[in-house]
This record gives sequence, structure tokens and C-alpha cells, in this order.
Amino acid sequence: MALIANLDGARDLYRLCFVRAPWAYFTCLPLDEQAGESWAAVPYQDSAKPPYSDSRTQILKVAFDGPLLPPEAGRLAYACSVEQINNGAAPWLRSENFFNGHALRIMGGASLQAFVETIESAGGSVYGPLGWAELPPWETPDEPLGSTG
Repeated sequence: MALIANLDGARDLYRLCFVRAPWAYFTCLPLDEQAGESWAAVPYQDSAKPPYSDSRTQILKVAFDGPLLPPEAGRLAYACSVEQINNGAAPWLRSENFFNGHALRIMGGASLQAFVETIESAGGSVYGPLGWAELPPWETPDEPLGSTG
């Protein structure tokens, strides 16, 4: 049995800022305002830690699996910092094979929706956190929060 998560309200709000398989971290801050311990260190995988968070909703952490490689792996391995990756020097995850005629790349700043679509197109899965369904409902102009319409 599979549970499908509704990404409404989060699909474009959160942006990819850090990956340490099997976890991907998304922030609702602009990438240049999000930080973490040792994010300037090269290579990042030796000392960088997950992003800092000032509130429960600032960071969204999801698990993933699939055949995509981090910057330091494979034929096209590249040593870089988290800051360099988030500035576009290398993708957080990439394929070395072609899927439907092109290589897959997930760059820093990718939306949650784009991340999910790319992982799934590579044959992988993304797993939302427990309590995902407990995210507060979004108010619409025609239906105020708490109405039973």
C-alpha cells in the first residue's frame, strides 16, 4: 500500500539546501540566508552538518532513495562546499546515465515539487515526514480557516 502526500502549500515554498543520503533538507528561507555548520568547508561531506533552524517550519526534511549520485561520487566527482553547491557549482544529485535522452540533475534551490518529480523519474521514491498530514490547512479567500463549508 502506498500513501500519496499532498504537496499543496509546500511544493514551491521549500527549496533544497542540503543533502546527506538518505535525507534531503529544504528551507523556506532564501538560499543565501540559510546556513549550517562548516558549509564553507571543502569537501563538504567531511565536516558539513545539516542546516540550522530557528523554527519548526523553517526546515523540511524528507527521505529519498534512487540511483542518483552526490557531487563526490561517480565518474564526474567534484569536491565542493555546501555553499558552492547551493550557488550552482555542482548539482546535489545527478545521474551519470541518460533518462529519456538527458541526464538528471537536482540543483541547490530546487523546489520540493521538482525534487520529487526528478527522484521519481529516476525510479526512486521520496518519503515525507511523520505528521506531514498535520500541516495546517491553507486559507483560501472564499473559505476562511476553520469554516465547515
